[in-house]
Amino acid sequence: MRLPIPFPALVLAAVLIAPSASAAPCPQHFLGGTAPTLTNPKLAPKTRQICYTEFALLHSGLTRTPLWVAEHLTPRRARGARELNRVNNFHTDPNLPPDERAELSDYVRSSFDRGHMAPAGDMTTPQGMDESFSLANMVPQNSDNNRNLWESIERAVRNYSERHEVYVVTGPIFQGENLQALKGRVLVPTHIA
Repeated sequence: MRLPIPFPALVLAAVLIAPSASAAPCPQHFLGGTAPTLTNPKLAPKTRQICYTEFALLHSGLTRTPLWVAEHLTPRRARGARELNRVNNFHTDPNLPPDERAELSDYVRSSFDRGHMAPAGDMTTPQGMDESFSLANMVPQNSDNNRNLWESIERAVRNYSERHEVYVVTGPIFQGENLQALKGRVLVPTHIA
């Protein structure tokens, strides 16, 4: 199903990491304690920043996806993540109003995976693991991309963080005038960065 969005050419390659941005409510997840700045004003309505224990995100009630997700990875955290077993527990996020969040039913028979932006493999605690499975941290993702290329990128970043402290910001890009949406609700990114 194609969903014409109410504004032309929505593009979210519009996140800026800028020293002039305001201090973040959960500064531990951001370089210099500063959250990314959303530079596309068309995406600003219905946004909510959510601070989880091991990552933070800016959620959009328009797209019903995160617009960006930020993590602070360190060698110590990489070691802890290797020791935690993955527990798949996809769930809706109670931090979000029902009309602004994705639901499990949105993904049923959609042919899209629920693609993590903050990978479950980066989590070091059971609480962090559970939070990573919130649909607020997911975007609809082509299954081949999610299970191969994107997983390889996540693994490479995690391997790099075993030796270096890094700050990672990921998110979807919605480009074009006619975007696909799951059940007419959850926008499907055209790209992921």
